[in-house]
Amino acid sequence: MKLSQLIDDGLRHFQVPYNEQNIAHIVYYVEELEKWNRHINLVGLKSAEAVVKALLYDAFFADRFIKGSRTVLDLGSGAGILSIPLKILNSDANIISVDKNMKKIQFQRHIARGLGLKNFAALHAKIEALDDMEADALLVKAFGSMEMIFEKGGRHIRQGGRALIMKTGRDKPVDAAGFMLEESIPYTLPLSEKGLRIFIYKKIS
Repeated sequence: MKLSQLIDDGLRHFQVPYNEQNIAHIVYYVEELEKWNRHINLVGLKSAEAVVKALLYDAFFADRFIKGSRTVLDLGSGAGILSIPLKILNSDANIISVDKNMKKIQFQRHIARGLGLKNFAALHAKIEALDDMEADALLVKAFGSMEMIFEKGGRHIRQGGRALIMKTGRDKPVDAAGFMLEESIPYTLPLSEKGLRIFIYKKIS
């Protein structure tokens, strides 16, 4: 199946608003990821189709939860699997993508230049070394334990903002000082039976 059709199917499945330029830009991102991944280990999956079905569909699912957020911080962003597609789909959002792996950040910057993405920052840093960012939403996938996420990322969320933590279906919520669990939502991706879950916490103090 063509990449554009796979992407279109995922966006439709999760009822994400999009246009043809969005599709073209996401195709560019995936093709560049596949190309770079032959020489640099950016993601474990090697085929473009597998990347879309197993990774980008997660970004499409997350889209609804960042709507209305002016600043989104993607913590431990890797090759931009969440931050790049979400930026493409939300041109008005200010997205800050942070990872300690320089090669993955260089790849993200390459994509941002190639697509002319505005209000997108790919930062090579450890999150604990950065000044507070006052983000409306902290988006996290594959960054250690829930406790570590709040310890390192919690201070970067403004009061009233939210932590959006994507985990497996087996994970359980935790108590975090200054945060209230609003929702725990199970989900699956198209063409997969693997149980997943997103935890949504609101920062209350």
